[in-house]
Amino acid sequence: MNRSQRLKKKLGGTLIEALLAVFILAMSAVILTSAMPMATKSRIKADNMNKAAGMAQKMIEAVRGSGYANVTPTQLYGLGLIDSTTPTSTNRYTTTNTDTASLDNVGRILPGGYSHMNIEQVDIDLRRVTIHIHWVERGVNKRYVLGTLIANL
Repeated sequence: MNRSQRLKKKLGGTLIEALLAVFILAMSAVILTSAMPMATKSRIKADNMNKAAGMAQKMIEAVRGSGYANVTPTQLYGLGLIDSTTPTSTNRYTTTNTDTASLDNVGRILPGGYSHMNIEQVDIDLRRVTIHIHWVERGVNKRYVLGTLIANL
């Protein structure tokens, strides 16, 4: 074999090498596209959980900011933090808006969302406030709960 024939053999690829490269590229594309729906579902789940956490934190901060003396159904209703002074069950009050200035509403921000607040007198100068946020995600009921203690100092 002379020099030009050896050079041609080294420069050119075989059909099998080309097919193998196309096969590897196709398999990589299949693996990548199959992972995309799962990543989208995970992103939506995390987004809803972050929204619920933000809403609950905003409600807790609004209640804390009102002070111990104002953590009563009458005062919280007057501040627009609960919907009614009448509890839906023992110590449980429905909440719609978390911030009347920006019109944050659990029902608008989360799919099928609603929330309620529990107010309990734990000790003489200590009240527990618990925020429950519920929503529906792909047909499954989800919930986020955040609580705090507020003392009369």
